[in-house]
Amino acid sequence: MRKLLSFLVFVFTFIFGCKQYNDSIVAEAFHKKLYLSEVIGKIPFSTSKEDSLLFIEQYVNDWILRQTLLAHAKQELSFKDQDFSSQIALYKEQLLLNSYFQKISNSPHLQRVTKEELETFIHETKTDELPEYRDMVRLNYVKLSNPSKVYKKIKDLFFNDTVRAKSLAEIEILCADTIEYYLNSEHWFYADFMDRELPLSFSDLEKNGNQKKFDIVQNENRFLILILDSKQQLQPKVHEDTKIAESLIQQQKRIAFISNYQDSIVKKAEVENKVIRYQVPF
Repeated sequence: MRKLLSFLVFVFTFIFGCKQYNDSIVAEAFHKKLYLSEVIGKIPFSTSKEDSLLFIEQYVNDWILRQTLLAHAKQELSFKDQDFSSQIALYKEQLLLNSYFQKISNSPHLQRVTKEELETFIHETKTDELPEYRDMVRLNYVKLSNPSKVYKKIKDLFFNDTVRAKSLAEIEILCADTIEYYLNSEHWFYADFMDRELPLSFSDLEKNGNQKKFDIVQNENRFLILILDSKQQLQPKVHEDTKIAESLIQQQKRIAFISNYQDSIVKKAEVENKVIRYQVPF
């Protein structure tokens, strides 16, 4: 690994100095080759030279591990076990629909939250103004219908501590087909938000000790909840943070828009005879 790192230092110095380089191979594993250009293309913009070298080293390590595991999997699994064509086709269709929903619902009027809407939300959640020590929690959650086509894929990424941070964009695209989600990791919620909106209370966290990941089915919905942190803090008993309220209202608008849109395009297609329903024979 030291030889590899020394080589990469040399190559990187050459790249920064001349901005021209041969596309060298940085690793080989099981008859596959990893080229420097592939790795360079993955480095986040404005990363320092030192951080870039660490990124390259980690990327190469991950690539070698992945190729090794894939080679063993292909050797141990039968051709039948390796056939995922139907799942891939279904997943590709779902990604296409999610990207479409993302595009059509990304309009300014769905992002706009009026003062009246915020005031209504604040009025409905407001309690006493007296300060007190309040339980607070930092969390992410996804609310899906049950069953859901994207449930397994979202859960695999959402609850995987190793890949989750790198996969947030993919998770967000998948979440376009969910009922509701919250992926911002910076904001703190009051514990009563959990009691009101989620099938999990703050007291449940204390009972479950170190458990941070919850997969809960409630009626026709399924909740994936990831607890990031919790604390007690002296706070006035007021509504949720305005930005959080605005984000939730935007999601509600977006979900309502997509639901109405789906109904309208199906009805239009039926009127134009592009969709025909036939009676099922029994």
